[in-house]
Amino acid sequence: FFFKQKTAYEIYQCDWSSDVCSSDLLDLATNDRTFALAAATLRQAISDMPELTELSKNLIIQETKDGLDVALVDQSGRSMFADGSSEPQPFVRDALIKLAGPIRKLSNRIAITGHTARPATDKMGEASPWDLSVSRAAAVRTVLSEAGLPRDRFALIAGKADTEPLFPDNPTLAANRRIDIVLLREPPPLPIQKKF
Repeated sequence: FFFKQKTAYEIYQCDWSSDVCSSDLLDLATNDRTFALAAATLRQAISDMPELTELSKNLIIQETKDGLDVALVDQSGRSMFADGSSEPQPFVRDALIKLAGPIRKLSNRIAITGHTARPATDKMGEASPWDLSVSRAAAVRTVLSEAGLPRDRFALIAGKADTEPLFPDNPTLAANRRIDIVLLREPPPLPIQKKF
């Protein structure tokens, strides 16, 4: 058997009527445009949900090199998780369930990363920032999964503790505690061409 994966250039040059160069492969050639459309679709769906208006101050949506990052960020006086807990507050759980609908309609795989703020004192709770950040990311994955996102959509669940603060000049700021849900910018899988 001889296996060959096609490059984006070869896909672009394909005769689209053949079986090998199906319309599924077009997504790779137009990945940036398709991704921009997916990002706009998600932003519109979020803005159309009055239930998320209350949470809008806690949401930061931005395109990054990795994909579309939907960050759920703590605000002063409005924590997404109780101190030292990995379970999301009820309003965050409800928001995640609402977000699952539009995310489910997109085909992007998802990476979830938890972040903590640097503790203001040397005292640590029972959980380390590493354990807490990964436990919170896993809890968010569980909520999204229970809301209908299939297991194969999750590419990564990670915790970064306080190593990547959103506000490096103030690492103890509440907004450094966040969950990043990234719709990954990846080319769709290509079928493998077999030669006998």
